[in-house]
Amino acid sequence: MGRYRIITLSSSLTGSRYVGRRFPKSADNPYGLDKKTAALMAQVEAGQEEAAKSWPEPSPSRLSDHPELRGERYQEAEDYWEFDFPDRALPVYEEVLAAHEAVLPADDTATLQLRQRVAEAYLAVGQPVAALALLAQTHAHLDRVLGPTHPDTRRASDDMTNARSQLGPLSRDEAKALTAELAELERTVGPDHPKALRTACALSSALQLNSLVQALKVLQETLDRSERALGTDHPDTRHVREELIRVCEYAEYRGKPDEVRAAVRARERVHGPDAPETLTTMRGLAQLYASSRRRKAKAVELLQDTLERCQRALGPDDPLTADVRRQLEELS
Repeated sequence: MGRYRIITLSSSLTGSRYVGRRFPKSADNPYGLDKKTAALMAQVEAGQEEAAKSWPEPSPSRLSDHPELRGERYQEAEDYWEFDFPDRALPVYEEVLAAHEAVLPADDTATLQLRQRVAEAYLAVGQPVAALALLAQTHAHLDRVLGPTHPDTRRASDDMTNARSQLGPLSRDEAKALTAELAELERTVGPDHPKALRTACALSSALQLNSLVQALKVLQETLDRSERALGTDHPDTRHVREELIRVCEYAEYRGKPDEVRAAVRARERVHGPDAPETLTTMRGLAQLYASSRRRKAKAVELLQDTLERCQRALGPDDPLTADVRRQLEELS
């Protein structure tokens, strides 16, 4: 039948009934798509391949310096996983992961691949909360190290979707589950344990749809603990800091005064009280106050404070200083 294959369904009453037609599978079209869809799929794949070329090669893994990490215990976990015993594989994988994290960077490709396998084991044994917390952290590192189009990065994204589907469709349910898991971890292993830290960071994402103020509070507390437990330059600490900055930007974009106030506090925590990022957010909050007649006095007070900081940190001729001065003159 030319380039298409007729699909029929036998019927004892009418004989063969026409159902539809499908493009035959081939090496160039393995999914049997019609010409237009196949062309679109090819275009998407070509774009992904081109994007992948723009990402630099990741730093070589330091795993070769520690061959003992992939010894008998690692092979034991792999065997359990291969033969579909995730409940037996998981504790061994966790043990091997702890050994990796003790000597390799948290964003080493070998560590990231093992973290992803541990997260998949969590999913396999019905622990979507633990899986989601680990995947959120791992996906962020993979995206930075390997790029968004890398197969490992995309797999982590798919696994996150799977974990969220197991938790339920509502972010409120996700936040409730993560809150309960975090409380249990803080009780059993302590609030500074890496597992508790990443669960707290994942909780902030679940809280964002309901309360950005609470999400910012959780992230600030998590950053304090992560810096204390892991150090300021640890990749996992940097991830928490980046998440806090991202939520600040989202709060500033939404433009609700209570959320922007929380963003000011968070900016002060991350950047410092006189940093341009903090001062810009303060200016934005003053603009929100100025739009309300009842808060005009608050706007003036905040702009005065912001102007003093700008002059001290940036100088009287800086564009931000000049803009704050202008706004203050217009309100006075």
